[in-house]
Amino acid sequence: MLTKNSGSQFTDNGQIIFPKSDYQKFSYPNPPLGGFTGREPVAMVAPFWDDADFSGGRGTIFYQEYETLYDEYNPTVQQVETWIEKFTNTWSYKAKWTLKVTWVDAPAYPAQWTFGTNTYQAILSTDGSRSYALFLYQSNGMRWDLTQRWGNGVLMGFSSGDGYFENSPLMSRPLWEKYRPDRFLNSKLGLRGLQVYRLHGEERPNYRLKCLWWLKSQPQWPRWNWNQISCPCSWQQGRWDLRFQQVNIGWWGFRGRHLCSFSSWRGGVCCSYGPWGEFQEGFHVQSPWEIDKELETQNWCCRWNDKPSFCILYQQRRPRVSCARYTPPRPAWMFGDPHITTLDGANYTFNGLGDFLLVRSRDGNSSFLLQGRTAQTGSARATNFIAFAAQYNSSGLGPITVQWLLEREDTIHVLHNNQNVTFETNREDPEGPEIFNTTGVLLTHNGSQVSASFDGTVAISVIALSNILHASSSLPEEYRNHTEGLLGVWNDNPEDDFMMPNGSAVPRNSSEETLFHYGMTWKVNGSGLLGKRIDHPPSNFTPVFYDQLINKSLNKLLISECNGERQCIYDSLATNNTDTGLHTKMLFRSYQQMNTSINEYPPFIDGCQEIEAYRGQTKRIQCTSNSQDVTFTLRDHNPDMNLFENGTLLWTPKVLEPFTLEILARKANVNLSSVLQPKTVVCFCSAESQCIYNQTRWVGNSSMEVASCKCNGETFGQYCERSRDPCDEQCFPGVQCHPGVGCGACPPHMTGDGHHCAAVEDTFACWNHSCPVNYCYNHGHCYVSQTLGCKPTCTCPPAFTDDRCLVAGNNFTPTVYRELPLRIIRLFLTEEQNASITDVNASVAYRLGTLDVRAFLWNSHVKQTSLPASASGKSIQHWLVTSEFQYRPRGPVIHFLNEQLREAVVEAFLFPVTSESWKSQEPRIDVVFHPISWEDVRDVMALNLSMLDDYFKCNGYKDYHLVYSPQSGVTCVSPCTLGYCQHGGQCQHLPNGPRCSCVPFSIYTPWGEHCEHLSMKLGAFFGILFGALGALLLLGIVAFVILHFWRSSRTRSSYPLDSES
Repeated sequence: MLTKNSGSQFTDNGQIIFPKSDYQKFSYPNPPLGGFTGREPVAMVAPFWDDADFSGGRGTIFYQEYETLYDEYNPTVQQVETWIEKFTNTWSYKAKWTLKVTWVDAPAYPAQWTFGTNTYQAILSTDGSRSYALFLYQSNGMRWDLTQRWGNGVLMGFSSGDGYFENSPLMSRPLWEKYRPDRFLNSKLGLRGLQVYRLHGEERPNYRLKCLWWLKSQPQWPRWNWNQISCPCSWQQGRWDLRFQQVNIGWWGFRGRHLCSFSSWRGGVCCSYGPWGEFQEGFHVQSPWEIDKELETQNWCCRWNDKPSFCILYQQRRPRVSCARYTPPRPAWMFGDPHITTLDGANYTFNGLGDFLLVRSRDGNSSFLLQGRTAQTGSARATNFIAFAAQYNSSGLGPITVQWLLEREDTIHVLHNNQNVTFETNREDPEGPEIFNTTGVLLTHNGSQVSASFDGTVAISVIALSNILHASSSLPEEYRNHTEGLLGVWNDNPEDDFMMPNGSAVPRNSSEETLFHYGMTWKVNGSGLLGKRIDHPPSNFTPVFYDQLINKSLNKLLISECNGERQCIYDSLATNNTDTGLHTKMLFRSYQQMNTSINEYPPFIDGCQEIEAYRGQTKRIQCTSNSQDVTFTLRDHNPDMNLFENGTLLWTPKVLEPFTLEILARKANVNLSSVLQPKTVVCFCSAESQCIYNQTRWVGNSSMEVASCKCNGETFGQYCERSRDPCDEQCFPGVQCHPGVGCGACPPHMTGDGHHCAAVEDTFACWNHSCPVNYCYNHGHCYVSQTLGCKPTCTCPPAFTDDRCLVAGNNFTPTVYRELPLRIIRLFLTEEQNASITDVNASVAYRLGTLDVRAFLWNSHVKQTSLPASASGKSIQHWLVTSEFQYRPRGPVIHFLNEQLREAVVEAFLFPVTSESWKSQEPRIDVVFHPISWEDVRDVMALNLSMLDDYFKCNGYKDYHLVYSPQSGVTCVSPCTLGYCQHGGQCQHLPNGPRCSCVPFSIYTPWGEHCEHLSMKLGAFFGILFGALGALLLLGIVAFVILHFWRSSRTRSSYPLDSES
């Protein structure tokens, strides 16, 4: 027995087996009596499954594996691809893995006294979604002596282990044909000694392979995410960060809400948040147009396959994005008549008139410029902003300019690169703000507010209120120590914020008048981003200052609602309008709230990143936080887990079920939460010492991982849960197995251990005898029979009646010379057990596979149609299942499928199914469906007899024809069995057709092609003639004598007449 590293094994018995675990490996010498049925415990491909024996030193197995994951050229693989495309009508087939196994001179069991060897080959090939097997038998290389093959006989075909299977067409042929597959001519392929199988029932995407392709195409570290920003640590924090925009990616199976930020020079990042605003996960993405592609790749590697190792490889190329290094952008504000809060948090009022430089900044990748235009506020000696203009430059983008222009009724006219902007509904959020999205900038329009995010780097938000434009800016950390303008020098030192263009600074506590003169130094001379002004404001405008307004004001009501806030007081007095002051107050508090929220962080969870537990044992883990007054909870309830509010987690695994452990930490005073999804690995091996915690697979569609098991020599199974028993392998047919003991004695006249049995033969009795050349006709097999005194004997195909396979006349099953269409029905089913699509498929397949006539093939389509609630409140699931059945010529299959199938299917769903052998890791076969009626079973395809006739062929002598009966099916019938010869003629079916040998009977001699004419024998004719003449002569004599005596009697009794007178 040889075992390949990938988990398949091939044996000297002509099989390639795919066991469920590395420790469940048996040789399986005895094929099942009825061939493959789809209920085999393991997947298996069998080019020639029979008991072979390599123990005598004869026989060799060669194998070669070809990996062409990335379309590497290999001539052998290319030849296999060509064969598959030719013989299966498959297009564009590119093999990703190919296995070639060759059995050379394989002897039968027992090798010491069996004759002949077999040489054959099996080639398995897959492109990840489609799989094929090719069986090739060496011409005249299959030479086992079938007279020594007692018991079950060879099996060829495959079983997928999940219900899909196919037996070789030779399985319905006589024994001698089964053992000579090298002579088998497949009418569909036109070649002898070749069998081709499609191993897949349906094409399924191979996500592991797709992940490997993607990994191969990616550099170890992407160039575009070296300076990636981190995710905001809460939804609340992220909504204030205008570099992030809300997107909808829920169709990929990602829960919660999502924010994304994109940059031309450092790529992008998307962040996911839960229902409490807690940060869940983040991932890299290069551009908005790459989101779907990136998420699909993430699903290939991390969500849609059960191997965590693939996700680890993916994360090496795409490291997870956390919020640990998140730094909020630095805000600055310009609001009211106008009041300015610098980047370092210094507040002052500046009422200059003209165009001014608000901020100019630069780093190694980009630069940013923001200018504002002021106008006199009515007749007041104060000004306000009426326009803003921003320009962003980066190494990968040209200059991007956006202008905000105040118009009537608090509306804003927006220009992008001097072109009018037309906002559109956001397809990601139809009920949200309108957007204008173009290269390098995203503009958002929400009522009287228009915001701009430049290349995911800088954000500006402008709002129109009281016929004044108010603005806030957000600058990234990269601009620290690289700013100038009215928004100050960003270096976390507000004392030097009032630096003039010449480098000299004005003290922070200077008077308003001094600060006014400072601000005028940042006036834009000439034409700036806003162009030339149409109006001509006075160049000597001097505003009124706060102290002057306070000293002169006598109207205390104007400022009564300002609560002492300086900006509100100034604007109310300067404009003589309380509403203007209150709007200023509202905006100032809003900006302060934004600054507070964006700098608040949820609690951090530590101490429980990885958890390993063994079944039935309690694992204690302590979670901690860097914050005080934190409450811990589980997002979802699990009966095996208990988390206390102080972070103590107790886990006692009892049942292996999918579960995603998420630990929530909530800080009530700031109403912020964080979540941790620990790496959870559970071991369900029979013994704790068998656990391999670094080799895992995911449990269902969850984050729970189950450890692999290393079984000892006495156990096997996925969890080493089964103890080895001699009865794990099937005994020789007819031999009973005794648990714990093993197979009983071989049948009479056989010898062996009950597992292997062979006929008792005199080894040398017929050693020097052989069959004459061409002794048997019509592909008959000649062997030397010891029981007949070492004379040559023929084993003939079923059509022949004589000893040398020349005279036909027997009936036989026709050949299916092209693929039969399927009998197809559509089922409409309902159930209330919340079954999965896999469970429904398995349950329907089990019921249909156990009908009185076994013709079920597979369910080609299973679809959930709706989920309404019943009157009882239970959830009723409706299913549409398309089931396919295989027509066969032999037996009552055709009659059953065409006349009785629908009634049988209705009856099959009347009663529940119980299955004692069902295992928890397998799909359920006992889903309880509601009873169905004839209307729930719809015909899709059925073939009548006249249509089926076109698929059957009598490959025998001339004049054989098809005859159908409901119980026997379709049979090739010789005219000899249907009264071809009349009047007792003997019929022989010869190569040119039936011939009659007419046999004389009685006085007749039949003649004619069918002995339909009768001729009388010549001797019989004269005998009848002379006999008739003799009879006539005798009759004349008798008549004469009688006449003579009659006359004599009449003379004696008569008298003369005259005597009377």
